[in-house]
Amino acid sequence: MPSQFDTFYKKRTKKCDFAYKNRMKNEKIINSKNLLHNLNHFAGRRVCAMVKSNAYGHGMREIAEILNGKVAYFGVVSADEGAMLRRYTDAPILICAKTEDFAKCRRFDLEVMVENERDILRAKNLGMHLKIDCGMHRFGVSSEIEMKMIDRLLEEKGIVLKSIYTHFPCTDNFKATEKHYRKFLNLSSLLSQKTSICFGGSGILQYPFEYDMQRVGIGLYGYGEPSLRPVMQIASHVTKIFHAKRGDFIGYGQKYKVKKDGVFAVVNLGYGDGLFRGLSSNFKVEINSKNYDCVGNICMDAFFVKVDENVRVGDRVIVMKDAQVLAKRVDTISYEILTNFSKMRGKTIII
Repeated sequence: MPSQFDTFYKKRTKKCDFAYKNRMKNEKIINSKNLLHNLNHFAGRRVCAMVKSNAYGHGMREIAEILNGKVAYFGVVSADEGAMLRRYTDAPILICAKTEDFAKCRRFDLEVMVENERDILRAKNLGMHLKIDCGMHRFGVSSEIEMKMIDRLLEEKGIVLKSIYTHFPCTDNFKATEKHYRKFLNLSSLLSQKTSICFGGSGILQYPFEYDMQRVGIGLYGYGEPSLRPVMQIASHVTKIFHAKRGDFIGYGQKYKVKKDGVFAVVNLGYGDGLFRGLSSNFKVEINSKNYDCVGNICMDAFFVKVDENVRVGDRVIVMKDAQVLAKRVDTISYEILTNFSKMRGKTIII
């Protein structure tokens, strides 16, 4: 059965005239149905949808507008991101990292992470979420002494927390995660007030832990579990067709030598757009439902593909369907592949 992406490409191809084909813009295609399918996977608890780093490369505005009214919170990494996001939503926004710009937080009604007495005093009149470090060692309260001091300050100032939360660093390791959970329970038990509990960490659903809200990041965009569906595809267009003879070199550094006379294409996308240069001669693209090899070194704004006589200037080139496939090619993670496309030239299309 054709996917929603396949149906979109088919319809666009039928509508394309020569003028459109020669615009040859890169396309970031966001599948809203896949996004909502993934969100539904986390149904049962309130969700804080992480849209930091331009929504993991998908586009903060586009993702926020699709999810408005469907999630309890949005999560960002800075006051600047929060201020930008506030243009597109009235939902609560949590800055899930250290911030010093409390004035901007007040101006744009942003809630903040706190991890010590200084944070709490400076975040006066803001919604506060107390972070507990249960093993990541990135942010959060990590000792009983610190927690007791914070509890005393909260009681003295009459401050009511929005939540206490943590981030589990290795949910694929059951023994370690259970140890981290016990540390969270121990430290959180030292708080006098009862408040909402929010957990983050890919794969947390498989654990029988008690919590009220989950921070959902990579899972929202289709990665981490087999039932999830990738939300974003990257497409470009053939900008040039040329013939090369046996013995010719293609691309920077003469790294690719033509073994047999053939037809090649230039595609209007490069590492300046977020395509990893490490994928040079190391991945395939799809043109007219057929796979072709990338050859030569990827340029800043273009790359080369070994094609055949059926490929024409203006044909759509599907560069990425599944970020994990590209990630394996360059020994990295899907997060890095996705966020790298934040800087891509072109346009975003919602389907």
